[in-house]
Amino acid sequence: MNENLSILGSLEPGIKYDIAEQFVQAFTTEYPDIKGDLYLGYPIYVDEIANRRVCVDMALISKVGVYILNILPEPVTDYGEIQDDIYAKVESKFKKQSFLFKKRKLIFDFYAVTYTPTSMAEVEGYPLVHNIDEMMSFIKETKEDKEFSDDLYGKILSGIQEAYGINIHREREGVKEGTKAYAISQMAAQIEKYDSRQMEAILSDTMGIQRIRGMAGSGKTIVLARKAVELHTAHPDWDIVVTYSTRSLRDQLVSLIGRFYAAKNDGAKYNSKKLKIMQSWGSASSRGVYYEVCLRHGVSPLNVREAKAKYGNGANLFSRMCGELIKSIKEFHKMYDCILIDEAQDFDKNYLQLCLKILDQNQRLVYAYDELQKLNEEAMPNPEQIFGRNIDHDTPLTVCYRNQGNAIVTAHAIGMGLYRKEGLLQLPGSSSVWEAIGYVSDTPIIEGKEVTLYRTKETSPELLKVLPDDIIRFFSYDSANDMYIELLGMIKNDLEVEQLLPRDIMIIDMDTFDYGDNRLKLSRLKSRINKEATKDAEWDDEVKYPYEFSLHTAGAANPEDFFRDDSVVYSSVRRAKGNETFMIYIVNAQKCVNSLQRRSDRNGLFTAITRSKGWVRVLGYGEDMEILNQEFEEIKNHDFKLYFDEYPDKEKQKQIFLNNRDVEDKDIKLIGNTKSLIDKLTGEGNVSKLQLMQELFGMSKEELLTEITKQTGGE
Repeated sequence: MNENLSILGSLEPGIKYDIAEQFVQAFTTEYPDIKGDLYLGYPIYVDEIANRRVCVDMALISKVGVYILNILPEPVTDYGEIQDDIYAKVESKFKKQSFLFKKRKLIFDFYAVTYTPTSMAEVEGYPLVHNIDEMMSFIKETKEDKEFSDDLYGKILSGIQEAYGINIHREREGVKEGTKAYAISQMAAQIEKYDSRQMEAILSDTMGIQRIRGMAGSGKTIVLARKAVELHTAHPDWDIVVTYSTRSLRDQLVSLIGRFYAAKNDGAKYNSKKLKIMQSWGSASSRGVYYEVCLRHGVSPLNVREAKAKYGNGANLFSRMCGELIKSIKEFHKMYDCILIDEAQDFDKNYLQLCLKILDQNQRLVYAYDELQKLNEEAMPNPEQIFGRNIDHDTPLTVCYRNQGNAIVTAHAIGMGLYRKEGLLQLPGSSSVWEAIGYVSDTPIIEGKEVTLYRTKETSPELLKVLPDDIIRFFSYDSANDMYIELLGMIKNDLEVEQLLPRDIMIIDMDTFDYGDNRLKLSRLKSRINKEATKDAEWDDEVKYPYEFSLHTAGAANPEDFFRDDSVVYSSVRRAKGNETFMIYIVNAQKCVNSLQRRSDRNGLFTAITRSKGWVRVLGYGEDMEILNQEFEEIKNHDFKLYFDEYPDKEKQKQIFLNNRDVEDKDIKLIGNTKSLIDKLTGEGNVSKLQLMQELFGMSKEELLTEITKQTGGE
């Protein structure tokens, strides 16, 4: 197959499928160097007036022309009427994109052609071909003398893909050139379109199980929502469910599906009785898949309280419920025609198997998940481990649209501890995951051999037109106070000079124990500086404080309270997960260096960096931050590439894992309780921390000082 022509979508086996195969062969032979996308069985539109579907059999979008092909296996009385209908529908979709027409005319020509193997006679003005040779002759006669520019070609693809409304951009008025706000507005003005892998995932045949995977920011939720819309449009009689775990995802899915369906179908609303968006568990007040399966099969569903009483409070609570439900039902009834699962990494095999059992023999199950959420393990077991067999449809989404390339590489390098003096902290179990998330190497990844992994402009497009060196920066300070003073100044500059909005900014605190107290300290520091700066002002003076912006803790008002229009959010890593914005400030990053849970904390820093759609500033203080800073310098010295002088083999990976195990959560909780007790004892003034250490460890002051000096590498 010619790599310049992407084949997207599918046709049922039969005459249309055979004609498509012949056409692909002929076109790629005649035009081997011409870039193009061939859509099969797409686009599909709903004619609300006639209450029927309008389906395009083949749509060729190439750099030498655009051709919409309708195949008629049997003769009809008026093929021109069908051709008119298809042409009008496609033209109206193109015209929805304002950049594709000027003076009420499209800025390019496209042709609707009818293909029939029958002996129908041609009507003037309505192109008709009877075989592939005639089709190729028609293309030769009508193709562009000069290839479309990359810009125009991209715009036409955006039109045929109906790629309007992928993202919602806020209007930014009066932004000055050279500011961060200007760079954001320029990025928002770029033409939105799906890449080939995304369209492949959207249009691929749903017969059987389909896996969609990629790193965070590759557009999985958008792709899944759009796929649901395409299926609902093509099969309005199907019962389709989109399901998920995190409740906060519901609003996003409802918004995306509603927006995509309305854009595709002239403002119409989708049928929520046929296309359902349901959380995995559910309850009597908010139906979910588990709850519905129980009711359909005469089983009493468990609520959270009942489930905890029965199975305990472990992380695998929902999995155990699903596993027992599968065992308790002797014969499953078909409930849905297709199930699409978002954020599937939040589930294990029991929920996926439960979903499979309530489908018919076609087993139309689509699951999408984030690869490499934790850098030391795969996000999910492979299909054979989940379903007991391999699957036919696997679509890795290799392009990351959220994070800038330098930020992604830094997140992976710091997260793994790749450039630590002591060596790696963690590594993905399978080296094949690097290709799946968009890394390339000039040589194969071979255990024990040298390899360099890097990202290209194809997998990390430079959507934000700024200097690469400004994307991510690290800052080390002598004290927490110095760090927070600098943070306030940076935010002030972002709001007043760079023209960012408060909701463009997120502060993420890596200090898991004390992030709430740290936010209060920052607010008090801001208030104190404001007060000192205005202490000499007269009562009737117009007071202007140095720092006039507000701060709020994520989730302060309610669990969904995160970004606000008039305040900058201060968040923990856990609460930040699932949210993203343009300017990320990470504070107390030094906590990730020598903590009791280094792997988890490095994963947390990876998560924090990848919340950014634009810039990242990593702040910390003390010697540990200097260590982190040195790692970042090594990343820059390696030109933002992942360099392994010897890619670890399985035995070394096992040793890396054993040498860097985290302290268990229960012990961390015990340490936290002990810390609180120590704070209480020392806070009352009756005992000093040094006295407590002497008592706890049975050591003299001199012995303690000697041990501390030894541990910190002093003389």
